[in-house]
Amino acid sequence: MTAKIFHPLLAMIASSTNSELAKYVEYLKVENKILRARIPGQIHTKPEERERLLKYGKVIGRAIEELISIVSPATFLRWIRDESEDKPKTKNPKGGQRKPREIRELVIEIAKTTGFGYTRIIGELRKLGIKKISRQTVRNILKEEGIKPGPDRTSDS
Repeated sequence: MTAKIFHPLLAMIASSTNSELAKYVEYLKVENKILRARIPGQIHTKPEERERLLKYGKVIGRAIEELISIVSPATFLRWIRDESEDKPKTKNPKGGQRKPREIRELVIEIAKTTGFGYTRIIGELRKLGIKKISRQTVRNILKEEGIKPGPDRTSDS
């Protein structure tokens, strides 16, 4: 029985609080518009300012589009995308993943002992069951070791 009395009372308190909060938000929006009108051109945010805007703006969800005034909603959404794209990056500065030391040593050994060029070295590696290596990778390994590419193919005639 007391729940029937308190439920409408709590609903009334919650709705009055909501309407007060809506008034606060509306006031802050108008204040922001006045301040933005006084600042000419774009506002460039610093990384720490972006982090703060993201921290408080993401919890608001899509309603941020109505509130945001420092940047466009599209910019804010791009910041969110960029932030989520930044996290899993653990890229090798040289590009792709480096080949294991054993494969690198094998490429160098084949090149030194046989004098083969890139393509024939790849052929020898394939015979050994090593399939995941490209001509460019062989070239890069030999270049890093200072080994000239392939046999001297220039003719004296």
